[in-house]
Amino acid sequence: MDNISHFVIGAVVGEIVAGNKLGKKAVLWGGLIANLPDLDVIAQPFLSAAKSLLFHRGPTHSILFCALLVFLVSKLMTIIHKNTKNNFNDWIKLSSWCLFSHIFIDCFNSYGTAIFYPFSNLRVAFDCVGIVDIFMIFPLIIALVCFIFINRKTQTRKIIASSAMLISILYLGFTVFNKISLEQKVDRYLYEYNINYDRILTSPLPLTNFAWLVIVENEDGFFSANYSLKSKQIDFKKYFPKNYYLAKKFAENPEFMRLVRFSRGYYCLTKKADNEIIFSDLRFASFDFDGTADLENAVFTHLLKFTDDGKLIINHNYPKRKVSWEKIKRYFRQII
Repeated sequence: MDNISHFVIGAVVGEIVAGNKLGKKAVLWGGLIANLPDLDVIAQPFLSAAKSLLFHRGPTHSILFCALLVFLVSKLMTIIHKNTKNNFNDWIKLSSWCLFSHIFIDCFNSYGTAIFYPFSNLRVAFDCVGIVDIFMIFPLIIALVCFIFINRKTQTRKIIASSAMLISILYLGFTVFNKISLEQKVDRYLYEYNINYDRILTSPLPLTNFAWLVIVENEDGFFSANYSLKSKQIDFKKYFPKNYYLAKKFAENPEFMRLVRFSRGYYCLTKKADNEIIFSDLRFASFDFDGTADLENAVFTHLLKFTDDGKLIINHNYPKRKVSWEKIKRYFRQII
């Protein structure tokens, strides 16, 4: 999730678990502590393009790291707020819930979260919630606004916080059900039209769970379609050939293999020039709000270049993406 979403979730969690003991500090620090795992972005400029992708949501998002961080953060809180030295257990409770809520919710995105690091490099990704989902955090934002006008000593604050969190959890459950239902529909569609496939990827578009990108892999490439709960139609408009033969010279290169691992195999290659190849991660190939995959506007594309001595250089290719008013209107027409 984005940092604002993590802050909102952490703030409401802080109120629920420690608001009656720590007061307003629980809300503020709950939001800030919930964002600590994302400090890994500080190291990204010092890493190669491929390594930075895997480092984000890597070690700092593991269960082990968060468990260790809980005690450090809790001790630091009692130092900053000396009048809460007797509330160390409350800080432990708050830090635990906020940190683990961060890595838990990140597992529902498509990016992938290495929660079992260093024991396993597996990146958990359920692909059922967008990086930003306004419907999931809206009840929590309402709860935070209510906190401004309600005395912290009243039980009403906890009731509002718990109710808002319950609504968000139920919505999260809906996203899982929605994804399973969609993949069943895609499977029936492919069976009906006698289309052979290896894997299906469904991923929600930004901001909502009511419009989705659908990627279907076969032996030679990927079909792309968009789907919305309003239209309930699946139409595979585009096909992207894998072109994996272009990687013959560097298929075993460690940096290239990191890109492949990050993409979970949902990538295709495009020749740009004699010594340049574009690596496109299809999981993030839909920036337009209609869900149409577009390699030129894919969020994670990398330019692979060969030097004169045959060395492979990988650079993040930043596409020019624009959000127009027409795209926004088209987005809302799909979900309303």
